Amino acid sequence: MKLLPDSIRTRTILVLLIGLTVSHLASMVVYSTDREQALATANEQRQADRLAVLAQVIDTTTESLRPEVAEAISGQTLHIVWDRKGAVPDSHQEDERRAVIAASLRPHFGVLDDSRLHVFVISPPGPAASPLSSTLHLLHHAPIDQRLQVSLELKDGSWIHFHLSVAETAGTWSRQALVSTLVMLLGTLVIAVWATRWITAPLASFAHAAERLGMDVSAQPLAEDGPQEVRAAARAFNQMQRRIRSFVEDRLQMLAAVSHDLRTPITRLRLRTEQLPIETEQQDKMLRDLDEMEQMVSSSMAFAKDEATDEPSQPFDLAALIGSICDDLTDAGLDADFDWSGRLVYRGRPLAMKRLFSNLIENAVRYGQCARVRAVSLPGRIKVVVEDQGPGIPEDQLEAVFKPFYRLESSRNKRTGGLGLGLSNVRTIARAHGGDVRLANRPEGGLSAVVSLPSNSEERQES
Repeated sequence: MKLLPDSIRTRTILVLLIGLTVSHLASMVVYSTDREQALATANEQRQADRLAVLAQVIDTTTESLRPEVAEAISGQTLHIVWDRKGAVPDSHQEDERRAVIAASLRPHFGVLDDSRLHVFVISPPGPAASPLSSTLHLLHHAPIDQRLQVSLELKDGSWIHFHLSVAETAGTWSRQALVSTLVMLLGTLVIAVWATRWITAPLASFAHAAERLGMDVSAQPLAEDGPQEVRAAARAFNQMQRRIRSFVEDRLQMLAAVSHDLRTPITRLRLRTEQLPIETEQQDKMLRDLDEMEQMVSSSMAFAKDEATDEPSQPFDLAALIGSICDDLTDAGLDADFDWSGRLVYRGRPLAMKRLFSNLIENAVRYGQCARVRAVSLPGRIKVVVEDQGPGIPEDQLEAVFKPFYRLESSRNKRTGGLGLGLSNVRTIARAHGGDVRLANRPEGGLSAVVSLPSNSEERQES
């Protein structure tokens, strides 16, 4: 199966070419065989009539002139010998040809039995034909050096012998047949390419629509046109997209509503805790828990707001954006460096991209002591690598850290471990742009975060 083409379009073209070629060749063989049989029958009848006329001429000629007449009417393909005694070689007779010739001779010589008419083929002596040469003869109908001998007893008892070449019909695989096959293949290929492109165009549209849906649930719906089956599939796809968009919007609204409603009871609890008559250690713990809860609620509302924001895509300098993040951290006394010179124009959502790289670079500086950022431009892809020199992440938690509210630290201290929404936002933004984020521990120590983004038509790199 690995030898088969990978695309439906190529497979369809291959099936059409093979099917039509086999059908064309088979029809040519059937047509050629029928034509050859008709030509052979007509040729045999013509030869039989010719022999009958010549035999009648010689039979009515005086005996002394018969040898001269026979010599005079002999040619390249026909040689006539008149023999008074009529010695006939002992050979297997050609019954079918004998019947045709006997029918043509009957008006002139009456009914001829086997003693008066002999018809057989004389093959020249030579090496026996090999199976390969016999097969080639059957396929190409190549001429064979054979002669047909017809021996007839005349009315006076003498014999006349006709030696004529066996006519071969035109071969099936002639030049015209090959040209016809090539023209058929070329015409089939042109029509197949056009037809498969027309047929598979809806599949390509579905693929692009599915890719857009994976990046943006609010993307434009698929056009509901084309054949009936395509329209039905497009309607089902658009309905699925509307349901997904409704599902996501409902969950975001629910998250925002719950987070908003939690602010009031948290505020009341804070006021009641602060109004306790005596400050105790438990009161401080309660206030810290309330601060963390409020921070979680604020982060959840910010997360829902960011997801609900429909920021338009536009071209921007991705290198300048990352460089500004690193410069701001460097101005704050932190170790952040971006290894890239020139422009890296990318089409996307600038604010979302800034949140993505700010989160990754700040995490590298906060937990890995430094941030070493570099960009790699590949055919069709852009990769941005953020590396640090920290302790890394356990291998079994490299994927778990992308879950919302998942933290490696168990202290639940927002000043050390955060709230666990940063990496979740990072991956969400990257996948909304058709890319992804992967984390890996470096062999020399530290963590490496690789952001892979698809390039687009408006992307230009200068380095």
